[in-house]
Amino acid sequence: MLTIFQSRPLIDSSSADWIFDTFEWVLQNFDSDEFFHRSRLVQPTNDFFPGNVDSVHAKAENIFQHTVRHAGLRHWPFRLQSPEQFENIPAVPLHFAAVVRDSTDNTLPALISEHALHLTYNPQQTLKPEDLSSSFAHWIAQHLVAQSQQFPPKGVDYLAEGTEILAVVMGFGVLLSNSAYTFRGGCGSCYNGQANRQATLSEDETVFALALYCLLKEIPDAHATSFLKKHLRSSYKRARKQIAKQPEALERLVKYRRDSSLCH
Repeated sequence: MLTIFQSRPLIDSSSADWIFDTFEWVLQNFDSDEFFHRSRLVQPTNDFFPGNVDSVHAKAENIFQHTVRHAGLRHWPFRLQSPEQFENIPAVPLHFAAVVRDSTDNTLPALISEHALHLTYNPQQTLKPEDLSSSFAHWIAQHLVAQSQQFPPKGVDYLAEGTEILAVVMGFGVLLSNSAYTFRGGCGSCYNGQANRQATLSEDETVFALALYCLLKEIPDAHATSFLKKHLRSSYKRARKQIAKQPEALERLVKYRRDSSLCH
């Protein structure tokens, strides 16, 4: 009878195990020093996305530049193109030797390349800045994996899901959670599907990853939940309880924090 009062896990055990494994993959391959000592939990506020804009492209460019900065990759040769410009740009493979990131003001030396890493955007998404920044963060994470050739657990077939986890680890978990699912509501004329982010992880999986991120970074829960959509806050609490019931999996990740601290 007591089981009816116990909190149900937010996600199934196989999904939770894969997220733990994917976090470890990120910490092994994508600069754990940046994760533990420099990265911040990005919030949908003017403190993280300041700037005044006067056009759709200027708004997209502003969000893009701040997203790149929070990802710690201002030294990479990213270029944002309008959809019209992007159609005429040939794909050119680039290869960078190391994946080192720095989201602080201590800029890394620019990576010199004859070609740029071009990205574009859906103009409709400028209506929903959280979705646009999340989309940029996911695409940037895909570029990181492409350059490193370090594919996530379960291989290349899980590239989209693995790079969403990587984007969470880069600090975009709140934005990704809030944009993981958009309810159509009762007014069809008010719904704009083109403005939404195309998520590959479920809403619950993204919230679970966010809760794990905050626990590893020792970020107070309120810093995440205060900016989450209201219906996600209870999911976050369930995620924290589920994570606490997997001490061995958690310990595997905590050791990276201890090892990183010994180097500073």
